[in-house]
Amino acid sequence: MRLISLARACAFIALAGMFATTPASATIEKIMNQCDGKLCPFFRASIEIPDGWVEDKGATRHFNSQFLLPRGVDFEKSPVKIYVAVVYNRKKQPISDFVPDHLAEWRSRAKGAKIADLDELPRGDGKPAFVRYQFEAASLREQGYELEAVTTDTDTDGNEFIVTITLSANSAKALQSASAAYQAILSKY
Repeated sequence: MRLISLARACAFIALAGMFATTPASATIEKIMNQCDGKLCPFFRASIEIPDGWVEDKGATRHFNSQFLLPRGVDFEKSPVKIYVAVVYNRKKQPISDFVPDHLAEWRSRAKGAKIADLDELPRGDGKPAFVRYQFEAASLREQGYELEAVTTDTDTDGNEFIVTITLSANSAKALQSASAAYQAILSKY
């Protein structure tokens, strides 16, 4: 019995040592999830969840993106959500290669949608800045108001990813009420 406990303790210490030596600059984590009877990768950004918000693990798993909600609010009833989508960028293409299709998709969601380019938001330590957009489509009942910040990041192996952090709301008022939490995520990423 003591041998098993000692073996477990050694394994734990070795595992802890591996995590302690992982570079702090790596911000993308790869997780393998079961999907359709096989393993599928899920890429997760190292974001800091703001006070008053929680990760909705069910929505995160379902959508393969990190979903944050105000604490105590059900996903379906929440007037505002923050989500983080991470996509492998195998060819290391610039963000600008993805923008036209993305904007076209947004325009197709609602006639008369307004899309505004916002100023880039610098990140610390020489990391690429966030490219930012604001979307507004008052005709949509859900997710008609969004702020989006897009950047690139890498994992510990040097693979490149596109990271999109979105604040999505059902109204301009809901968008404004969550903007401080959204800015807190951006400022710490």
